[in-house]
Amino acid sequence: MRRILGSIFCLASCLSTVSLAQVSPPTAREPEITAAGRGETHIAPTFGVVMIGVTTRAGTAAEAAAQNAAKVASTLAAIREAGVAPEGLTNQGYSLEQAYEDNGRRRGGFTARNAIRAQVNRIDQIGKVLDAAIAGGATDISSIQFGSANSEDARRTAMVQAVQQARADAALIATAAGGTLGRLISLTSSGGVPPVYGQFQLENAVLTSGGGPVPTSISPRDLTALAQASGRWEFIPGPSR
Repeated sequence: MRRILGSIFCLASCLSTVSLAQVSPPTAREPEITAAGRGETHIAPTFGVVMIGVTTRAGTAAEAAAQNAAKVASTLAAIREAGVAPEGLTNQGYSLEQAYEDNGRRRGGFTARNAIRAQVNRIDQIGKVLDAAIAGGATDISSIQFGSANSEDARRTAMVQAVQQARADAALIATAAGGTLGRLISLTSSGGVPPVYGQFQLENAVLTSGGGPVPTSISPRDLTALAQASGRWEFIPGPSR
């Protein structure tokens, strides 16, 4: 009987201890300040990537493919002649399919499509490359993407701006709250230079009264490097009043 009573007393004591631990309030966290910053840097593009399409249509698949191959060959030759290096030219897709007319109710031969990616390492040569591609047999220019060899430096500059802004705001908040900014607890960041598609002013080639073509002119906008940073700092309260 004494052993049974002792076990009951021990169990009751343990449950009481667990109950007290569960209802005890959590310890207060050290005060912190969280702030975010944003950085932005503008840079001029140094190269462009042009997506060039060649589309042909014929009565049979073999004819459409043969015509497309011939036009692609002449287009590539014209682009290389305009100054694009062979390593800057790649094929980005090819398709050969049945063509339809009258809203899909009647077959109308076959269509072959070939996409060419051309990297032009001089911005002032992009218009010349476009004109050469069209003269060589290209049927469409789907997009122009601009980039810069200095994009990494621009990204880092924007990142520094973002971190500096976050810390300056955190220090301002600390002062306004009657204290000072303490040690850095954590810091996260993100950013880069997004590719720019179609950000240009295009004056397409037209015929003047004299019969000569007007060269295509490309005027791209500056690229923007964006960065964001978010940090947490310890808050050191000032003297109580």
